[in-house]
Amino acid sequence: MRLIYPILFFLTIFYVGSAEAQSNKQPRKQFSINDNWKFKKGGHEFVQTAGFNPGNWARIDLPHTWNASDPFTDEATYYRGISWYRKELQLNQPDKFRRTFIFFEGSNQVTDVWINNNFVGRHKGGYTAFNFDITPFIKTDGSKNVLAIQVNNATDFTIPPLSVGYAMYGGIYRDCWIIETNEVHFSFADHGSTGVYINTPKVSKENATINLRTIIKNDSRVKKIIEIINEVYDAEGKLVLKKKNTQGIEKENSLEINMDLGGVKSPKLWSPDHPYLYKVVSKIVENGHVTDEINTPLGFRFFSFSTTNGFSLNGEKYQLKGTNRHQDLKGKGSALTNEDHYRDMKIIKGMGCNFLRLAHYPQDPEVLRLADVLGLLIWEEIPVVNNISTQSEFTTNSQNMAREMIRQHYNHPSIILWGSMNEVLLWSPGNERISTQNDTAYLAKVRIFQKTMDSTVRAEDSSRYSTMAMHMSEDYEKYHMAGIPQVAGWNIYNGWYSGKFEEFGTLLDEKHKKHPNEVIFISEYGAESDNQLNGETVQRLDFSGAYQRLYHEAYLEQINQRPYLAGTAIWNEFDFSQPNVGGSISHLNHKGMVTWDRKKKDVYYLYKANWNPEPMVYIATRDWLKRAGKKNKTSTIDIYSNLENVNLSLNGEKINLSQASAVKKYTCRIQLKAGENTLRATGKKNGLTYADEIKLYYQLTDVPLNTALFKSLAINVGSTTQYLDDSDNIWVEDQAYVKGSYGFISGEKAMMSIKSLITHTDDTPLFYSYLNGLKAYRIDVAPGRYEVELCFAEPDKIDKGERIFDVSINDEQVERKLDLTSEHGFAVAFKRKYIIDTNSGINITFSPVKGKTILNGLKINRL
Repeated sequence: MRLIYPILFFLTIFYVGSAEAQSNKQPRKQFSINDNWKFKKGGHEFVQTAGFNPGNWARIDLPHTWNASDPFTDEATYYRGISWYRKELQLNQPDKFRRTFIFFEGSNQVTDVWINNNFVGRHKGGYTAFNFDITPFIKTDGSKNVLAIQVNNATDFTIPPLSVGYAMYGGIYRDCWIIETNEVHFSFADHGSTGVYINTPKVSKENATINLRTIIKNDSRVKKIIEIINEVYDAEGKLVLKKKNTQGIEKENSLEINMDLGGVKSPKLWSPDHPYLYKVVSKIVENGHVTDEINTPLGFRFFSFSTTNGFSLNGEKYQLKGTNRHQDLKGKGSALTNEDHYRDMKIIKGMGCNFLRLAHYPQDPEVLRLADVLGLLIWEEIPVVNNISTQSEFTTNSQNMAREMIRQHYNHPSIILWGSMNEVLLWSPGNERISTQNDTAYLAKVRIFQKTMDSTVRAEDSSRYSTMAMHMSEDYEKYHMAGIPQVAGWNIYNGWYSGKFEEFGTLLDEKHKKHPNEVIFISEYGAESDNQLNGETVQRLDFSGAYQRLYHEAYLEQINQRPYLAGTAIWNEFDFSQPNVGGSISHLNHKGMVTWDRKKKDVYYLYKANWNPEPMVYIATRDWLKRAGKKNKTSTIDIYSNLENVNLSLNGEKINLSQASAVKKYTCRIQLKAGENTLRATGKKNGLTYADEIKLYYQLTDVPLNTALFKSLAINVGSTTQYLDDSDNIWVEDQAYVKGSYGFISGEKAMMSIKSLITHTDDTPLFYSYLNGLKAYRIDVAPGRYEVELCFAEPDKIDKGERIFDVSINDEQVERKLDLTSEHGFAVAFKRKYIIDTNSGINITFSPVKGKTILNGLKINRL
């Protein structure tokens, strides 16, 4: 199957100001109303009335969410419900020949709007823009207008999403505007669009043709004769095309106009490498005066997806190197500014990406504008996630979301894919894992829903491709769902949730062979990391940065070997909120290339070395700058670089590096000295030398425990990784007992489920691992007084009395019949300290009464 869609894309910007305006007035006036709102969480009566006194309500500015912090506490839930916003707005005395609109870029998720005690309207859905004509409700005597906005982010089983793997931030979390127009203007009424749609039925390197469709509204009480002018300018401001059309439009009516603007010879084509933008200026002219004007940047290009050759852009094969993005940030939630969006998009582009999936919902208009300007191809989707409701209203709302998304963003040069859903077979209606045996009827309804949504997307825009993302369930193929969209997106996590990362390529080849007519896109792949966890011996689910890098190195190499792939997108560019999910960082999905507070991880530079041609060399150990080990133990150092003649020195001495791998990694093993070490890497390109230098601190762990030199020892029990806590203490990896040192006697290393939410601690990574069934822990210290700290958290959801054990230190019982579930509950972390005197080391014994003994962490301080 090979579909080729020539298309022109554009982005609409509201025009402000014109010398031709009637009576010297702007044809369209737009200003933000983000500042000085009053806010109150919870339901309240009479908020919309002029006499209501907000009293001690909080003063806030938009963008705003009331969930910036509460999804990340130890509580099982966060606030999802009604909240109110109120603002007094002074408007200039309205001209009787002008219209006034309030425009929301995004408010989650049901928004009711009042002005001056008049109900204006309701919008359902949290991720698309909407507007209301407030002209009939504005005070004309120059006094203040009272805006009252009720926003509700409670679960509604008729509105997507139902089940999400991210925080459902409530609030008016994007910009809010007042827009004033003349009576004859481009219409806002078509699902929040600008009323201007541009297509290019034919695009090549030699010629590009342009068709334009506009919807114009006449709000006056008389018929109007108007002239529609469309002008096309190149990036240098040179007029390329101009077309006029005169039409009559009836009073209080809308008119749709289609115009053939002609062609542009030898157009400069838009691509991520050269995001060249033209501009279309659309005007409505009445009696020689401009009544409305919109500027629309546009880009010419053509593309296709192929089952055998992946993706082609402007007639040439083009590898889509992509990532995913959620729209939240530590401390702000979803209430991001345009500056926040710009920083994120620059980080993505700087990594070398040319593709971005906006997961799992339409994002801020600024994100789309930046994608056009910076050069990023886009997959945009609606928030139908994990499961669906079979109610007809749910389908209606989903279709409306799709229409809003497509019509509002129709004119962006960046968008090539419209997504209608993500992993909808992950959960059943009862929020349980789907069982084919019990949910056959539900699965049949999902297929009907999927066909409906895919048909809706294709009907809205036949110039782009339809897609959906699926997890690796056989039911998508069994129930003939994978072949419905034009591009099949697959979310694959072999090597993280299960299996091995080496299986990725084989799995793809089998799928490609079995379904040769399916366009395969890898919409998600990734592994999680925590900068506080690292080690030389790493494994699946250990959250170490080293394992995350190994995972991505393996996937990247296998991706490069498969030209039939339509594209790939890393999950995720940034760590993001995921309430009530565990692992080493609670409430967070940390598969990002960048942390939640926007610090680049080492793995980011793997992709930069491979995807960004800008010369670079990077020592990939920023995530582990403070480590511990024995004096003569060797440490692994990796370097990512796209340069030639890469060299490394340690404390001024040259180190031998391996040859570059298939993914541009150099590696070596070195012996670090105690204290500070200087590592410097260099490489050359075109006669220029580039360098990277770091300082790495190494703490010796083989200081004899039985001498006065010993001060303290912290052990990350049950783990193969080291944990660096917030006080810069290194909790070393665990080991079996060695005479003259320390270690466990018997026991199995284990990790909690990544779904387990560890609470009541700032040391979550420490409690993620544990020893199961240990008999004793021995530390061969010298005679003296010590503080012994034991760390526990029940790893299993068991009843009281199912795990009971005694703990003794040097034959003195310190815990009798310790029942973690009874005393604290599941996954509740706690620490206990004991002061002991010893003449013969420290021997901690664990004696089971029922079930198996456990220990999560151990720390010894000499007093």
